[in-house]
Amino acid sequence: MISKYFLWTSVLIMNLLLLSSCLGSSNDGDLEYSPDAQIYSFSMASKADTLNLLRTTEFSIDQVNSRIFNKKPLPYQFHVDSVVLNIRGANNLSTFSDVTIQLIPDSSFAWVQSDSIEVSRLHKIITTAPDGITKKTYEIQLYIYQQDPYIMSWEKVAEDYLPTTVNQQKTVEFNNRFITYYIANGAVNATSSSASDGNNWTTASVTGLPPAIQLSSLTVSENYIFAIDDDNRLFRTSDGFTWTQVVTEFPIVTIYGVIPSATDDILVMVNDSSTSKLAITEDFTSLQLVEMNSGTPADLPVKNFSAVQIESTTSYTIKYLAIAGGSKADDTDSNDIWILQEKGGEIYALKSKKSESVSVDGSSIFFYDEKPYILVASGGKNSLLYSDNYGLDWKPAEENQSLPATFNYRKNASVITDNNNIWIFGGVSQAQTQIRDVWKGRLNKFDLN
Repeated sequence: MISKYFLWTSVLIMNLLLLSSCLGSSNDGDLEYSPDAQIYSFSMASKADTLNLLRTTEFSIDQVNSRIFNKKPLPYQFHVDSVVLNIRGANNLSTFSDVTIQLIPDSSFAWVQSDSIEVSRLHKIITTAPDGITKKTYEIQLYIYQQDPYIMSWEKVAEDYLPTTVNQQKTVEFNNRFITYYIANGAVNATSSSASDGNNWTTASVTGLPPAIQLSSLTVSENYIFAIDDDNRLFRTSDGFTWTQVVTEFPIVTIYGVIPSATDDILVMVNDSSTSKLAITEDFTSLQLVEMNSGTPADLPVKNFSAVQIESTTSYTIKYLAIAGGSKADDTDSNDIWILQEKGGEIYALKSKKSESVSVDGSSIFFYDEKPYILVASGGKNSLLYSDNYGLDWKPAEENQSLPATFNYRKNASVITDNNNIWIFGGVSQAQTQIRDVWKGRLNKFDLN
């Protein structure tokens, strides 16, 4: 018979052996530390940066070329003496076993979070992974504009590119070409240039447009250019030169333009049994009447206004059509800037705030560098207004964005923008003659980037 004390002793010995085995397997030599030395998050701040520009600066981390830099340069003349860095590894943690800061001239020190660093001397960051072996070296580049990026430079690209007999003109961009339509000797003609050039122009014949066409009504959509004549008849072209008449459900009083929305419809005013009403349409094959939330369509201009799409690249809700100046149906001048937005089959209309002393008669509204601008004419010269809240309020542009002294006074110019440039075509002089030149403006920031 086996003693019960022997059994309990055997169990105790086995447990001790198992425990010893487990303890022996958990020594430091068996732990695996990460070899990841990459920086995944980087930012900097300074107490001297009262505008918090550094805190909001986005830094790109190029893991392939081992660079950390800010794509968008800090403002011209930005300066701070020292900064505090925030460096994070995987999972946004301070997982490095060591971080070394290298300065110019050649010196280095082991970094801790609270260190204040001379930003002008900051050169490289060397990280050591948790494994204590793997290292990675990043070059730090803090970009600051060395010139004023908001200086606007202007050059005259072409002169006398239209015949001297022109009595109306309007330029549009379509199919990657500038097309200037003009009326001369009682006929509609056109000349065109590459949209990247603006200097070399080729005369082209135009068919299908009557002399009574309202060139100010020319509106570009994705596939067509549309225009109306004095009898409210609609015409369109798919190539810019061969035009055909389009029969519509209602006479078209005016075309305001493509209104940014889910469907990018065209906003128009129609004559419905002698009553002016707003409507939206994709291509004029059908017209959907819409209501205006405030005011009446009679408040809106119907001729000689300028219009532009305003679409923010950072906010989905900022999508609308802005129109400026022109004349109303009763032939009175409109001195307003309207913001029009389509939501749920209704047009929401809002007047912008501007000084009543500012005239937008003969003005040209355009969208450039994420801001709406207006070229206005007053006191025998032209100047620019701009809005930094997408058209709600307007103020004069700074001196660094003034037009050159050689820019002749004009109204009703055609203004077209691309990613970097502002193009101004012709207009009407104080002597009521057609101006026949082309100007190109450009912010300095697009040459510095």
